This record gives sequence, structure tokens and C-alpha cells, in this order.
Amino acid sequence: MSCLVLATGSARAADRVALLIGNSDYRAPDMALRNPVNDVEALGAALRELGFAVTEATDQNAASMDRAVHAFGQAAQGAEMAVFFYAGHGVQIGGQNHLIGTEFSGSDLTALSRSSITIDRVRDVLAKAGPDVGILLLDACRNNPFSERGMVEQGLVRIRGGAGLLIAYATDPGNVAYDGLGDNSVFTSSLLDHIATPDLDVRLMLGRVRQQVVLDTEGRQIPWVEESVLDEHSFAPGLPSASPTDAFEADMAHWRSISASSDQADFKDYLQTYPDGLFAAFARDRIELLRNTETAPAAPISATLAAAEPDKLAAALSTLGLMPDGPSRNLEPALDQYRRRLPLQETATPERLFEDAAEVSVFLAATTLQSLRTDIVALRSVERTLAVAENALGQIEEIARSDPAALPVLQQARNDIYDIYRSRGVILRRLDQSRSYYDELLTRAVVFFPSEPGADFFDAAATSRNLGQAHARLSEDAALFLRHVAQAEDSKKGSYQWLADLIPPG
Repeated sequence: MSCLVLATGSARAADRVALLIGNSDYRAPDMALRNPVNDVEALGAALRELGFAVTEATDQNAASMDRAVHAFGQAAQGAEMAVFFYAGHGVQIGGQNHLIGTEFSGSDLTALSRSSITIDRVRDVLAKAGPDVGILLLDACRNNPFSERGMVEQGLVRIRGGAGLLIAYATDPGNVAYDGLGDNSVFTSSLLDHIATPDLDVRLMLGRVRQQVVLDTEGRQIPWVEESVLDEHSFAPGLPSASPTDAFEADMAHWRSISASSDQADFKDYLQTYPDGLFAAFARDRIELLRNTETAPAAPISATLAAAEPDKLAAALSTLGLMPDGPSRNLEPALDQYRRRLPLQETATPERLFEDAAEVSVFLAATTLQSLRTDIVALRSVERTLAVAENALGQIEEIARSDPAALPVLQQARNDIYDIYRSRGVILRRLDQSRSYYDELLTRAVVFFPSEPGADFFDAAATSRNLGQAHARLSEDAALFLRHVAQAEDSKKGSYQWLADLIPPG
């Protein structure tokens, strides 16, 4: 069976294009998959609702996939957003990722290569087309016989995108993406849950997808993302009036916006707005640090400090709030501020800087992990409640079709569902903030952290802040952060592998 469908959405459709390929009906019986065609149909319907011109190509051989990709490249020229989605078998051969056509039935790598197209081919076509943002969604690595036969390694290999491109993989390198027990794969189901969220940046949207997949699979499947996207892009337009901002979400967002500031006024404003905020202790520390910096005498920066590796210096200085994030690489003003904060110039060594930044990172990360744990438990509770409420709503709707007396109950049930969805949205926005911030802290820390960090980093920070009973709880999460730093690999960058450690029991 083979099907190629071109469907046009709204008047804006030419600005938003998508090619969806799903291969289920492979010639080799042991390669058959249940859900790729379902995934294409469901995602195609969702994207049309969002104003995309959608091309669906199902059960395609390599030649027809290549033709569809060529046509997609032409349609994507000058587009606002261009989306490529693939569901089916995918493998890595010699460092390249191959998407397998349905005609494959051989038993050697030559036949496998001949019956496939590469992801590099898709990426290059999209890069040449130059849309404002190009997105590749790869729900491949389905459980397949290739690795079992010893023909290839399991899973896909990491590849780089280009400027304006985002590549999202359903699972991390070397692992399997689950086809799913329902009508769609685990990854596509999560994508369908979040893709139509109004005014949600695509990176945050995929953050929610990754989070949901990790939680739903108990950490067995961990999606990851490679991206070089600078501006914000969302699949769904914003609503005319946004829902009220949650206090915790606003606290976290405010802190993230000033965490790398070197202006005392920013931290004073934070404390005035959130005197008991999550990062109030750190705001007071920054004010004191910056006050001391301003009054300290100027002195030359030591040659040892100035000669340290620039990337490590920049990451550590950013963590300490002495260097704003961004493309600027002028380290000297930030190094001068750091030297001024120390009582003796000779103590301003690279080792001292990295240890100070590590201490701050550990405490910030442990504090953020506490918030993540709380909200993940809350999210699971709300989603269980939502599942029960939606089941009850279906039963009430069935009764109301023949009994008008049930209509008031039906309306109340719908109102209850709305309230639950609203609560879920609040928790998801909080998680967007804390999840992203923790990942930022981890990404920086792996650059400058000492090779063998000890618990004394956290103990020193805890003592200075008089944490009391909170010390024990935060100490556990500090140890977890240290483990995440030690386990971090470049090949896993862009995944939320660490999130699996926050899955609540039961």
C-alpha cells in the first residue's frame, strides 16, 4: 500500500509547510510496525488545524521518499516554518542516519543503504530552502531486527543541524523509541498533546514532549534535541488574553532574567517583588558581592587567571552573575569584578574561580530540583484526575444524548474538565521554567566543574545561608546534581537524561 496526499490548510498555509512520512507496511514481515501511518495521519490533522500545507507520504520506498523530500525543499523556500516528520525504521550506518524505505528485504548493508535516504539529505534540502525555522522530527529507532542481526548498531547517531534548524529525536543515541500500545507512538502522542499549546516557543514545547516521554516510559526513552534557533517560534498562535501568571512561574522567570546581571538594582527589585522568593538568599548575596566589588581597589588581573581557558572562564563568571549571557567574549571586566570581590588579589586563581562557581551552581541546582520534584508529583496527580474526569465526561455525554435532564450535569462536567486543564497548564508552565533553568545550570557546570567535586561545595553554601531543616533535603539533591555533572556526556547534550532521576515512585 502506498499513499501520497497533499492537503492545503488556511490562507497562510504557504508560509507553513510540512512533509510527514510514515512507513508501517515493510516488505519484510518482521519489520512491520503498527503506528507510523497512524502517527502521520494524526499529526497531519493537527498541523492542518494550525495552518500548515501538509504533504502525507505513507509506506514509501526510498525513491518516492527522495522525490517527496525534493518537492518539500521547493515548497519550503521562504517559508515561515517548515516541518519534516518521519516515523518508521531508522538506523545508523558508518556515522550516517538512514530512514528505511518499505522495499527493503535484504540482509546486508549495501541493500540497506540502497533502500534508504539519509537524514543528512533532508537536513541539507531544508537548509538550502532557508525557511525562518526548519524543524526535523524523527520518530525513528523503532524496535527493529537490524541490530539483532548484528548489521548495525542500535539507534541513531547524533548529527549537527545548521543555523535556523532544529532536529528532535524520539530517543537518545543508541536507544529504542517505542511504537506505543495505543494508536500512536509514545513520542507522537506526547507531541500531539502539546503542539497546539498557544504561543509556546517550539523549544519549550519540545521540552514538554521530552518531559512527558521520560515520565510515561519511566526513563526508558529519553528524547533529545539539537538546535540552532535564535528567535522564538510557536506552532500555535497566542490567545487574545493570557491566563493569570502563577506566582512561582513569575518568581523563576524573574530570577532567570537577572541571574547574570551585574547591577545591584536588579536584585533589589527582585527582593522587593519576592522578599521570600525561591532565590531571595542568592539575591542578597549578589547585592553584597556587587557592593564589595564597587568599593574594592582596582588591581591588575593575575596572568594565571587571564590565561585560563576562555570557555571555562565565561561559564564560571556567568554562573556567578559577573558576565551576561550572549555572544560577547570580553572577559576582562568580569574578571576584574571577580578579583575585586576577594580580600586578597593573589587568591584570584582559576581554581578559586571554578570552585566558587561550583559552590553557587550546586546550591542553585539543588534548590531548583526541589521545585521540579514537587511539580512533577503535582503533574502526575492532575493527569490522573484528568483521565478519570474525561472518562466520566464520556459516560455523561452518552447519557445526555437520550436524557435532557442530564444536560446540567454535562455542563458541570465540562467546566470541571476545563478547570483541570487550566491547573495542568499552570504546572506545565512552572516546569518549563525550572526544567530549562536546571538544564542551563547543568550545561554551564560541565564546562568548568572540577574533575572530582566534593560535597563540601554544598556544605559551605548551606552553612553560610543558615538553611536549618532544609539542609538535609537540599543536600540529597546537591549530591544528585554532582552525579548529573559527572555523568554528562557531549553525546547526550540536548536530552533530559537527568529527568529520569526525578520520577516519583509508584
